[in-house]
Amino acid sequence: MWKWIGGILLVIVLLIGTCTWVGYSKLQKFAGDDGPATTMVGASADRVFAALAIGDSIPEWMSVSGSVRPSRHGLLRPGDTLTVTQAGSPEARQRAHWIVTEMKPGKLLTLQMRGDSLGIVMASRRFALEVRGDSTAIISTVASPMLDLANGTQRDSSAMMSFASKMMLTGLRVQAKLEMAQLKAHIEGRPAFGMPQP
Repeated sequence: MWKWIGGILLVIVLLIGTCTWVGYSKLQKFAGDDGPATTMVGASADRVFAALAIGDSIPEWMSVSGSVRPSRHGLLRPGDTLTVTQAGSPEARQRAHWIVTEMKPGKLLTLQMRGDSLGIVMASRRFALEVRGDSTAIISTVASPMLDLANGTQRDSSAMMSFASKMMLTGLRVQAKLEMAQLKAHIEGRPAFGMPQP
């Protein structure tokens, strides 16, 4: 009987170990894939850029994980801030601040997420537009200088920082894909994620 119990426990430990290893391998692959993601939108570059970079339009597509409050109405400018408050969190906590660092109307928008206390750049997002026939391609890139810093240090203490950075970057990339789907649906006037619009 003890052999059966020991065998079952061994199988459970092996399954847990295998699932953990597979999950971590996929996380590394996804976080390490820093290539751009392309979303095709059936609209002109000017219309896409307006939805992407006008403060009043941003909450329509950039609210996948919470509420978004731009620092201005109308077209954003370098230095403007988008404050994202996570869904279900108290107003004073769990905020992200995306700062506009570069704008080329009809072509490019670049944002940086900076930490409140030290002002360190935690992540960056870049939206480049390309006209392709009667559609516009949004080429979206998400990167994390923190991950580069963690990978560049050889101390053992950087392992936890590297893991946390990879988790954050993976979450941002998943969120970016959802936001691009929501932006496409918003511009094309159809429901996002198969849900009916009110």
